[in-house]
Amino acid sequence: MKSSLREILAGSHIAAIAMAVLLLWSIDWGFRALWSPLYRAATFLVTAVAIRDVPYIPSTPTLADRLMLVSTLFYLFGALACTAAAWLLSRWVYGVGLFRSLSKYRVILTRSNHV
Repeated sequence: MKSSLREILAGSHIAAIAMAVLLLWSIDWGFRALWSPLYRAATFLVTAVAIRDVPYIPSTPTLADRLMLVSTLFYLFGALACTAAAWLLSRWVYGVGLFRSLSKYRVILTRSNHV
């Protein structure tokens, strides 16, 4: 009897590995999205402490500000897309959410026999 793709993926390690990789990618994209704004905020605070005053803030956004906003939104979209893909794969293969399926799969991996 032929098995469906869902049953094959549920029986092998492929779906769990794909979900873990997609989750790691979404974390990576999230860090990349937040790195520039957090770096700019830290630079602003360090400058404010160093000069003991509020640093100059331009009244209109510069080209660098706009590019940072575009790259931040791009990375946030990538993080959300990877998270959504991992969640959809988890729902399709295992019928439960992402973290529940990964926690159940962890129990399967820690068993003494993998048959």
